[in-house]
Amino acid sequence: MTPKADLLLLNARVLTLEPSQPHASAVAIKSGRIQAVGSIKDLDPLTGSTTKHIDCHGMTLLPGFHDAHCHVLAFASRLLQLDCTLEKAPSISHISDLIARQSRHTPPCQWIRAYGYDERLLNEARHPTAADLDRAAPDHPVRLDHRTGHATVLNTPAMILLGIGPNFQGPPHSVVLRDESGNPNGVFLEMTPEIGRMMSPFRSENEFEDGVKRANALLLSKGITTVQDAGANNGIDQFNTFHKLKAARILSPRLTMMVGLPHTHNEELRSATTRHHENGLRLGATKIMATSTTGELRPSAEELAEIAVDQHRRGRQLAFHAVEAEAIIAAAQAIADARRSHPRPDHRHRIEHCAEAPSEILKLVKESGATVVTQPGFIRHHGAKYLDHVDPGLLPHLYPLASLSNHKIPWAAGSDAPVSTPDPLLHVQAAVTRRTADGTSIGPHQAVCAHEALKAWTTEAARSTFQEKVLGTIKPGKYADLVLLAADPAQTPPQEIAAIEVAMTIIEGRIAWEA
Repeated sequence: MTPKADLLLLNARVLTLEPSQPHASAVAIKSGRIQAVGSIKDLDPLTGSTTKHIDCHGMTLLPGFHDAHCHVLAFASRLLQLDCTLEKAPSISHISDLIARQSRHTPPCQWIRAYGYDERLLNEARHPTAADLDRAAPDHPVRLDHRTGHATVLNTPAMILLGIGPNFQGPPHSVVLRDESGNPNGVFLEMTPEIGRMMSPFRSENEFEDGVKRANALLLSKGITTVQDAGANNGIDQFNTFHKLKAARILSPRLTMMVGLPHTHNEELRSATTRHHENGLRLGATKIMATSTTGELRPSAEELAEIAVDQHRRGRQLAFHAVEAEAIIAAAQAIADARRSHPRPDHRHRIEHCAEAPSEILKLVKESGATVVTQPGFIRHHGAKYLDHVDPGLLPHLYPLASLSNHKIPWAAGSDAPVSTPDPLLHVQAAVTRRTADGTSIGPHQAVCAHEALKAWTTEAARSTFQEKVLGTIKPGKYADLVLLAADPAQTPPQEIAAIEVAMTIIEGRIAWEA
């Protein structure tokens, strides 16, 4: 006898993203998995006395959205911080005013956390310094994070509290900016994770959990059922934190945690399962930073090649952070070298971001066999910055989605939250329209159709982390992770896609969020 369904979703416009059965009107769920897909008539025999029915009233049912690159804990922390983005603070004096105002409502000696500045967009065209923050809040430790997460500014009370003195040296590949006397001036490049660890004794557990709860609610409200945390410093401490949050049901989406390069030899972490955890937690790729934000490539191309060969030989999947052209070239060559030295099928090494990528660079990426995980939403969120500061010759090749597809390079999408908003439909709209927040077009020839953009947030995201057998499409046997939308993005005018309402988010057959 065929088991009866636990849940039937009826009268839906089902976009399965499965080529063999692209459309349906009903889905049956049993024990957290997709049991059957078809018409109401097809699934009627699966109805039992305890089967729950949900009438979708013609709304669109899709696989749950999968954010292939984000920073969950940083995003949770960001929701508790002072907003100093360009819209709120176009100058250092505006930042100082916001922090000073916050200090009047903050008990003395308690931390003030702020985020969102970009020195290239500020009126002063420089980083704020400890002196600037001291004038705003002389009696509070202050931490101000850069929009990208690649720089942090501390005021003097904060540096004293963290033990940062005149002779302080950051970790390898970081930069400590100094004043004319040689003392740290409060600006720390590529040191954000280290500063976070130094601050951990001062973090309130209740405050931390409140931030995660807010982040969880926002992710679910956007239809996100799976995330990949791309923290470059992820290790056993972060894994244990995620395990605790999942066990306490504070964090609902499935989570794949990338492992920071320094932690790949940690025995305790290596013993953690790389398969699905009972709480939907698993380990993913080794995260490797390749950046030239400080003016030169760090690590060097030679060092990156050595790292890639070592990790590849150990059977690890690699995920290179590579934004600038020089970093992308080095990452692609390192992956190609590793594959040549130790041939291995289905490695699925990744290049994260791949922002500045003319055709000659994409040829190298194609030859490397890498998957690209990129952020089309950055065109909308940061378009004004790109227009003002990116070489005009590179603008047609910025986040080149159509070129990736034309080169037959697999690509998935993520938000990179908190650098941008974890809102898949907004990112899909950006991929389709290639327009900034004010409507300016950037590289319109790099636009893709809504169907391809949706696949990047579902099917291809699952493939990027070896989960395509259980996630990414609506197919019998896969997890019942679904999102119900008020309209079909593929049938909606491109400029209106981001306004489509999420009606329901389902994880493993259970309603996790409902409008």
